[in-house]
Amino acid sequence: MSMHVTLGILLLTTVIFSAVVLGYFLASKSFQSENRSGDGGVLLIAGGLFIAFTASFIEIFDFAFRLPFSEYVDLGIGLASVVAAVLAAQAVFAVFSRNASVPVPASKD
Repeated sequence: MSMHVTLGILLLTTVIFSAVVLGYFLASKSFQSENRSGDGGVLLIAGGLFIAFTASFIEIFDFAFRLPFSEYVDLGIGLASVVAAVLAAQAVFAVFSRNASVPVPASKD
């Protein structure tokens, strides 16, 4: 596999990892015991997020170690990808949280 294809898949996997982390941030209130309803939907969501998180995390390092650099450089690329994904998810979550807390002005009709 060429280096460009590997980098493309690594970037795609990083975006998926970031989306999973964002999904966890958005759904985290429903995981708290006082907010949970009696159904198993929350456990299903949590299980799906856990599986997607684990798979995308492993794939980030799988494709990082396929790059034609030394092991330490590949490890650094994988760690940087994970950090970038988490920071991006936190930034998007902050925007969603800020927009959700801004009151909508009443219409003057």
